[in-house]
Amino acid sequence: MTTSAKSPPLERETTFLKAIHQQTKNDNGAKAVLKRALSSERRQPQNIYPLVLRHLTGIHERQQDLWIFVACLSVYYPPPQDIHPAEEQHNFGHSCKRLASTSSSDGAERRFRTLLDTSLEDIQIPLAALVRLMKSKKIRIDYPRLIADLCQWEHPDQYIQDRWARAFWGVSDVQQS
Repeated sequence: MTTSAKSPPLERETTFLKAIHQQTKNDNGAKAVLKRALSSERRQPQNIYPLVLRHLTGIHERQQDLWIFVACLSVYYPPPQDIHPAEEQHNFGHSCKRLASTSSSDGAERRFRTLLDTSLEDIQIPLAALVRLMKSKKIRIDYPRLIADLCQWEHPDQYIQDRWARAFWGVSDVQQS
């Protein structure tokens, strides 16, 4: 009987983000290139590719832009500690809930509702705006989970949007057998 070692959840995403952070740790120019990619200016992938493409081997080309986008977000607002997936299920909906709890206005909830209805093609600007707000409030983001979730964003069942909504409005996931 052989036992196969199951790889930890989000291992590829975590390894990728750690590699990007290690590479940019002492390189302010590289950090600037990745942060600039988040601006409203037209993205210039030829400047980003030398920093990230070697870390994306085995990732389907259609998903590489998502991985790069989240890497840029994580360089703009790095986690307080080393990158690792949260021990508990912590998705972007949880982070948005924390953001909403820090304000008396309903702006965060309005942005979150809009985000849930946004297509993957248009998600970068509203997502980056929420991350900027989270940075100002020092709210934790699980970047490896964010990559995995965005890669499934266009699933016909919209189960990622459902999980985020449940996390935001406090309804726990029902375990399915």
